[in-house]
Amino acid sequence: MPDVRLINATCPDCRGPLSEVTEHGIREYRCLVEHRYSDAALLYAHSETQERTLWAAVLVLEEAAILARHVAETIPAAAETLVRQGKEKQQQARVLRSLLSELKPFSLGD
Repeated sequence: MPDVRLINATCPDCRGPLSEVTEHGIREYRCLVEHRYSDAALLYAHSETQERTLWAAVLVLEEAAILARHVAETIPAAAETLVRQGKEKQQQARVLRSLLSELKPFSLGD
């Protein structure tokens, strides 16, 4: 019988709950749909998910800035507010881009 322990993390592929499973002296991580990871594979997959998710956030913020400017042209009463909010979204996207330039994947050595 395997030893199963739910951990406070989610699967990098499907975002389902992740369990640590030890069976026959071998530890791996599994989610409900049976994605499986070794220790190193889990860290690698998680690093990939971090980067992919942050890039998605950059794109959404940049799109929000574009939409705010576009809608500002059609709603004069809210134009000033929307333009300001669009600039804020663009600045937030720049901050995330900067963070992405410094993001490093997990490493098992120096």
